[in-house]
Amino acid sequence: MKNEMSPVTSVYFVTLLKAYLRGTKTRNEIIDELQQVAPLSVDQTSDVEVSRLLFQTASQLNKDFYQEIVAEVNHANDTAPTREGVIHQLQALLNNEISTTALYEWATWHNTPAADDEYVFFNDIAVDYFCTQLMPAVKGQLSVPQYEHILHIFQTTPPNGLRDKVALVLLPEQEKQRFLFYLGDYIQGHSTNEQLDVYLLHKFGMDHQSFPYMGELSAIMHAPAKLPALLRMAAMNPPY
Repeated sequence: MKNEMSPVTSVYFVTLLKAYLRGTKTRNEIIDELQQVAPLSVDQTSDVEVSRLLFQTASQLNKDFYQEIVAEVNHANDTAPTREGVIHQLQALLNNEISTTALYEWATWHNTPAADDEYVFFNDIAVDYFCTQLMPAVKGQLSVPQYEHILHIFQTTPPNGLRDKVALVLLPEQEKQRFLFYLGDYIQGHSTNEQLDVYLLHKFGMDHQSFPYMGELSAIMHAPAKLPALLRMAAMNPPY
């Protein structure tokens, strides 16, 4: 009996699109999948944004697929970038499987004009910060050691969104220096909880009651020499 492929339905494309949006499949992996159902030109695979390429391919097979995919994805609550997705994309980048441009496009897909009317709910505060603040701020232009550091942060177990976000904020050297200055001022008794909150809220979106290192900070009051060790802990410096 002749083997035949099961007919491709819109569900196939919905699954692919969700996998890309969540980050569990990279741009190149999506293209490889699409090549299995329809030939793609060099221009398409190099220049066209992933979701648009997916819609184009789906519409080639069945003109009704476009509306079916849009309807399904618009009502889905599982399309936001995930921690698993961030890890997968970073590993692909560090293995030279995707470019920094591809990583940036994935991390910021919800910031595009086409997504202005879409609300993306992140259930992980660290992933939220990575996608909505860190990557747009640096345009994806970080060094390999910095990307390795970010991967280390997201792979640290057990996951802790608050601590992970603090570590991401502290990635730039200037933020480490600000941390030492403001927290050093506090532990030496030169500023109050309310004054500390101004810094914490501005940089981390937390006050002294939610800042995850307040216990450690209280333990080194009037001992500024111990603050660099707390910084290393908060920055989650890799062991290498």
